[in-house]
Amino acid sequence: MGEWDGDGVDSARLNKIVFTANGTVELHYNNRQILKGPAVVDGSSMTLYVTGGTISYTHWSIEKFDAGYGYTFENLKLDGVSYVRQLSGG
Repeated sequence: MGEWDGDGVDSARLNKIVFTANGTVELHYNNRQILKGPAVVDGSSMTLYVTGGTISYTHWSIEKFDAGYGYTFENLKLDGVSYVRQLSGG
């Protein structure tokens, strides 16, 4: 559960990905399109059943890191693409 920011570099990359407590995911694209649907995790794989189709990731992970000066972050990695959220600091 949580909200991670992406770089939104092109139309295939997300500005933001949000996982809610009820198992829903929201994919926010840089063109203001938002796709929603259930997220299903099976071990290290994840499948998103969003409007318009299914998106599958063969490997996902979350890694916490300390940036110093009281700032901590988490990286959500989906098949090697990173999304970040700040946990503390600032």
